[in-house]
Amino acid sequence: MSQATILVIDDDPQFVDLLRLQLQASGYTILAAHDGMQGLELAKSERPDLVILDVMMPHMDGYDVCQQLRTFSQVPVLMLTGRATHQDAVSGLDSGADDYVRKPVNIEELQARIRALLRRVPQTPQTIEAAGGALHIDRLRREVRVRDRMVDLTPTEYQLLLVLAERAGQVLTHEELLRQVWGEEQIDDNDSLKVYIWHLRRKIEENPRNPQILLTDWGIGYKLAP
Repeated sequence: MSQATILVIDDDPQFVDLLRLQLQASGYTILAAHDGMQGLELAKSERPDLVILDVMMPHMDGYDVCQQLRTFSQVPVLMLTGRATHQDAVSGLDSGADDYVRKPVNIEELQARIRALLRRVPQTPQTIEAAGGALHIDRLRREVRVRDRMVDLTPTEYQLLLVLAERAGQVLTHEELLRQVWGEEQIDDNDSLKVYIWHLRRKIEENPRNPQILLTDWGIGYKLAP
């Protein structure tokens, strides 16, 4: 049974409920959003393994959602379209989608496309370690331990730490961190980033003024010790 998490973004609640039942029966964990903005927020906070995205939605269509999603995530995207033209498929792929399926959906075909997309990317480990094993993040339980001590983080602190931990040892620029945690509209808000870095250090460092886990690359950004 698969442990992958799939985010479905579609404004038709009956279709979403039907898809949820069919995909959960195959072992997937399903998240659902009924508009583009809610879908982007869930993609940012929950970091699913795959996104199923409808093209025709009010306020923000699937193309716009996919373009915004690509500013902070490379999660595989499977687009659903009720149209049958070649140009619609091209538009979807140009916006950043990895594959597309036409509505009405054949569930067997959809399942096959899902399996194919998930095979293309390595499965995200449930547990991430950094700082020579001193820091442990359990993605499934959303738990953080430092030297076997449980650390209580706010959702934003957790998301910031997770982004850093997924690329431990690499420097992430201020702009990259702001984009991935807060979104494109806040990539210049370095002051907020500094405040959250300080709060994180107070919770995970033995001495926040002499950090050994969450390190600064002056003038560039931050990194977690590998």
